[in-house]
Amino acid sequence: MPYALLGAFALLLLIGAPIGVALGLASMFGLEFFSAVPLEVTAQRMIAGIRSFPLMAIPLYILAGALMNASGITQRLVDFAYAIVGSIRGGLAHVTILTTAIFGGISGSQVADTSNVGRLMIPQMVKRGYKRTYAVSVMATAGAMFVTIPPSINLIVYGVLAQASIADLFFYGLIIGVVFVIVLMLAAYIFAVIQKQPAEARESFGNVMRAFGRAGWSLLLPVVIIGGIRIGAFTPTEGGAVAVVYALIVGFFLHREMTWKKLVHSLSESGMLVGVIMLVIAAAQMYSWALISGQIPQQITRALLAITDNPLLILLFINILLLLVGTVIETNAALIVFVPLLLPVATAVGIDPVHLGLVMVVNLGIGLLTPPVGLCLLVSCKIGKISISQAIPAMLPWFGICLAFLAGVTYLPVLFGWF
Repeated sequence: MPYALLGAFALLLLIGAPIGVALGLASMFGLEFFSAVPLEVTAQRMIAGIRSFPLMAIPLYILAGALMNASGITQRLVDFAYAIVGSIRGGLAHVTILTTAIFGGISGSQVADTSNVGRLMIPQMVKRGYKRTYAVSVMATAGAMFVTIPPSINLIVYGVLAQASIADLFFYGLIIGVVFVIVLMLAAYIFAVIQKQPAEARESFGNVMRAFGRAGWSLLLPVVIIGGIRIGAFTPTEGGAVAVVYALIVGFFLHREMTWKKLVHSLSESGMLVGVIMLVIAAAQMYSWALISGQIPQQITRALLAITDNPLLILLFINILLLLVGTVIETNAALIVFVPLLLPVATAVGIDPVHLGLVMVVNLGIGLLTPPVGLCLLVSCKIGKISISQAIPAMLPWFGICLAFLAGVTYLPVLFGWF
């Protein structure tokens, strides 16, 4: 059965089947023809796979992000970021990075961040004299690589699959996200000096405070969610419900930009996205169960440990594998398929599950920049009206920065014993 599962899944992907369909059909094929398990079990496993309290966080955070988007927060966040960092050389690149980081703590979706912020910032950067390819590369990198900033859907999916603490994943993910904001802004400043990009006019203190006041309610949401989770006021899942209520209050009563029409649109948009995600998760849970029944994770663990039990080398293998996987499989789907395979190997050599989750999510975030999937790069190129081949040369320095940062996330915790 192991070869049947893997072969059927690979074949279905090659012929262009959606990831959820590929996972489901491969599982049914393997169980029907290569095991004694009744096919009716597949439906039971799919239902059992999504009957999880932590998974309820996914629709809640997606809905909260859609509601906040409908409340006019994007322009407020751009104005706030401009007031804070716009006067630095290459200011609009810094505004793009900071806005996307803040937005990432609200929407939980990298593609949504790239689309919403990119529609505002890429045209502005081009208008102010920035190269179109540079504007696209900055937006794509920022959109993809703040993948760990809570409420990250990817971290929730990993936490459910690995039975790891989502609160710890959020806490350390926030630290990683903040550090990467600093790294990207330093890189943007260096590029600005080399390319002689313009600096914007310095905002007065009064304008900064007014921008902060307009964006204040939006900026407070991540603080409320992360703070509430860390002090134990509510679980990450309950935090999703808090975020929805908060978004409704801000939209209807504080910003006063939410309407019933926008509310219905947000519910419809969120429902479609949640339906797709949950279908993939349900099918992948069945696939993972079939893999475990076929002893595939155990076989992989034994094979790797026969080669080495050095955690540094195991992490290197995991990174190389996921960098390749990320080019062809979407982040959540890759997590669902590979967490059951790689987690036993990692834990066998003493790698902390939270650390592994952060490494996997950051790694697969790079996959959002790499063709042919590369969703954040595709979205940015579409907004910037250039082809991917035109964007690749400008992306190469950012790829290097992302890989160096991935190396830091991977090895510094091991070397310094942080986990």
